[in-house]
Amino acid sequence: MERSIIALLHGPDQPGIVAKVAGWIHEHGGNVLHADQHLDRQENIFFQRVEWCPQPSRDLRSEADAFSSFSHLDLGMSVRIALSDDQPKIALMVSKADHCFHDLILRVRSGEWNAKIAGIVSNHQEMRTASEGYGLDYLHLPVTKESKKEVEEKQLEWLKSQGVELVILARYMQVLSSDFLNRVGCPVINIHHSFLPSFAGAKPY
Repeated sequence: MERSIIALLHGPDQPGIVAKVAGWIHEHGGNVLHADQHLDRQENIFFQRVEWCPQPSRDLRSEADAFSSFSHLDLGMSVRIALSDDQPKIALMVSKADHCFHDLILRVRSGEWNAKIAGIVSNHQEMRTASEGYGLDYLHLPVTKESKKEVEEKQLEWLKSQGVELVILARYMQVLSSDFLNRVGCPVINIHHSFLPSFAGAKPY
């Protein structure tokens, strides 16, 4: 399988960004596999995700570093880069429902997702047996209105101790605080059909 580089760029919009990115990849002998972009017109922020295969003779990490420098210096864009064979460490946050939990774990175990699961974080005990059946660590921290701040502090400590690079909320029925999101230090994805916290509802499912 060809190894590829995936770059996520964002920054102030300007004419020719797509052409400049494609031009840089072409000049370095690469082949674009996917490219998607979006402009937030209200904030004038440009977003792009681009994936490409460099020439086989090139070192992926060196190529990624060179593209990062190009993005910062030539485009004035912020960029986050990953390699296709990277295995990010992820943590799942769950409550009681299990279908998202099982689906995500099975995608990793089957190799569909190239990732490692560091463990499970939950505010209930219902998912412990299933988690341990998969051989995964289970951090149980009950959450109340009074204990929420203290619990989030312990969750943050655990996530950082495990080197977690992505947090996935798989029907975790708590709204994370802005302090948690500001300090977690990695992306957080919420699997939810409505826009929390604005449209939470008593029974969103």
